[in-house]
Amino acid sequence: MNSHLSPQQIAKWMIGERAPSEEQHVRDCPQCGAEIARLQSALAAFGGAVRDWSERQTVVKPVREGRGVRPFRWVWVAAGALLLATAVPIHKLEQRRELERARADALLMEQVDIEVSRAIATPMEPLAKLMTLDESNETTSH
Repeated sequence: MNSHLSPQQIAKWMIGERAPSEEQHVRDCPQCGAEIARLQSALAAFGGAVRDWSERQTVVKPVREGRGVRPFRWVWVAAGALLLATAVPIHKLEQRRELERARADALLMEQVDIEVSRAIATPMEPLAKLMTLDESNETTSH
């Protein structure tokens, strides 16, 4: 690997997705190794801060009657709105696909009907033309 790791490769590295060539590059390249170490250190510090914060938040606060659900009401409203916003276009898309399938089926049935109602099958038409030419020649020669 000639160049340094791209931001995408570094992001994948941080979540554990790494190719053997990338691992070798990080071992050999001081700049990429330092970048990975810096990011790992920052994530470890962030994780520690989150754990400290969550430990401080475990103090149970008294819930006033009827007020425990209100802070999350907007979450439920937003989730419902999102569900409706995605359900309607999906339903319309399914209706459109069903209509397209029905049109394609109707066209196919029309083509089948045309082929079935023919007096002579399409592959046999050249032979039928020869037969009509022979019959017309026989009538003119009598």
